[in-house]
Amino acid sequence: MAKKFFLLVLAVLFAFSSVAYGAKMKKKEAEAKLEACNARKAAAEEGIGNIDPKVKGLQSEISNLDSKIAELEAQLAELEKNPKYWGRYTVKSGDYLYKIAADEYVYDDGSKWPLIYEANNDIITDPNVVRVGWILFIPGVNEWKVKSGNWLWKIANSVAVYGDGSKWPEIYEANKDKINDPDLIYPGQLFVIPR
Repeated sequence: MAKKFFLLVLAVLFAFSSVAYGAKMKKKEAEAKLEACNARKAAAEEGIGNIDPKVKGLQSEISNLDSKIAELEAQLAELEKNPKYWGRYTVKSGDYLYKIAADEYVYDDGSKWPLIYEANNDIITDPNVVRVGWILFIPGVNEWKVKSGNWLWKIANSVAVYGDGSKWPEIYEANKDKINDPDLIYPGQLFVIPR
């Protein structure tokens, strides 16, 4: 019986010692994990400190890009108001802007000379002076007022329309409500020029 008691005491001591040893190991593990977490936290805070100036720089860059985007969108909106078609005209001896605009194959309307001037103000510094040989951009028109002597082929052949008389059916198709016979158009009619 003493032997059994001794074995029982020994078993209890062994059980308590392993529980105590396990508790100590768990405490050591917890302390190690706590230390590792504190080290990771310190590294993260240091990383944030290093990133913060970069974030501020990127925020500033985003703000600048937003401004640039707004500016470009405004320019694009302005450009979309401009004609979708541009013809070309080579200046000849004796030409001036009013005369070019009045040419039956340009606008057939001298009062439209400012359109040519504005489209070419990078080379024309004085609207009263154009040089022989200059190639001027002719802004396309979105409508055409028929004048005496006009016919659909002639209108389509205008550099401000298509610069190609064979495209007259496009004008006819877009204005069928105003044109009964493509061979009969009348002064004063206003035609849409499809683009």
